Amino acid sequence: MPPRTSDRLRALQERAASLAAPATTPDTASIDTGQAVAAAGAHFGALADLGQRTIQRIATESIAPDLRPDRRQARLLPLPEDLVIDGASVPAYADLVAELRDLGRSLKERQIQPIVAYAGTSSDYPTARYLILIGHRRWTAARLLGLDTLDTIVVDEPAPADRVLIQYAENEAREEFSDMERAWSLLQMKQALGDAPWEVVESRMQLSRARRQQLLRLVAFQPEQQQQIARLRLQETQIRTLHSALRANEITAAQVDSVMRRLDTIAAERSVAAQQHESDEGSAGASPRRAGIDGPTVSRLVARVRRASDEPAHTPAPRWLPALRQQVTDTARGLARARPRMEGLGAEEMAALRSDLDQLLTEMEAFAAALTPPETGA
Repeated sequence: MPPRTSDRLRALQERAASLAAPATTPDTASIDTGQAVAAAGAHFGALADLGQRTIQRIATESIAPDLRPDRRQARLLPLPEDLVIDGASVPAYADLVAELRDLGRSLKERQIQPIVAYAGTSSDYPTARYLILIGHRRWTAARLLGLDTLDTIVVDEPAPADRVLIQYAENEAREEFSDMERAWSLLQMKQALGDAPWEVVESRMQLSRARRQQLLRLVAFQPEQQQQIARLRLQETQIRTLHSALRANEITAAQVDSVMRRLDTIAAERSVAAQQHESDEGSAGASPRRAGIDGPTVSRLVARVRRASDEPAHTPAPRWLPALRQQVTDTARGLARARPRMEGLGAEEMAALRSDLDQLLTEMEAFAAALTPPETGA
């Protein structure tokens, strides 16, 4: 029987706690830990023994996410410059930008939860001297609002498998963490462990075999589709009908795209409605990006694309076709009746009839050729 979620998270956090090392060589002004340490400890749980660490106020431009392919975290969070272009939110990420700006305003007033980073450099951000282990979302929010500094705890860089575990434990309990991102974490852990058997990955991440298999079914989607699933924060149970049909070859990747476009439209429509409701009523609604998308909705969309593929394409026959077919039938019958009576024709009449038949045969051969698709070369 798989462990309860709370027990599994506690085990993950306890495992991650043993991996975090005390800060070394602070090179920025230290700040009073006090209440910040207590609040951060409550947030991270057993992830880090923050009471023995120094919270440093580090320049935001000196911090960056670790973007190396084998170290990029599984959570889908575009870089600030990909979220906002020329001061405007990219439409696909409008809700995410709104959430991050709210977080940024909160950080500007008071940063209760420090981020966790380790020494390192980034080719994408030349001024960075620290790479984010935990707190990518807070860093992005700070960049969007132009905050100068962030409270940071500096630790030693963890081993690849330990990094995956720490970031997974940090995100697992969050409502916006999608099953697609969980599946990516599983793949990252397997790679970090040197392509270890899945049983080893399950043990390290405290997941049952059934749950691991459930999550990895989402890998059947194409990379772009996976990104969209994560962006919409969809869970495996919500789109089970969709990935089941895809894995059974009952629908094509193009039909999946069609369903995903419709889900994107639904999410956008419900987002606008939720925001309007919150503005009118002053009450918080459901998570905008997931509102309105559920299992039955996806099932109906999948059934719709299936019906469309099963129905043969049919174009109404032109009005002239029945009359032409009748003429061909009448001509064939007329020639069959006239053939036994040809002996009574004179030479001049036979020559004239042959000329007529030659002309008819030419038209018939041209028409027949037009009805036959051209042959393709080898």
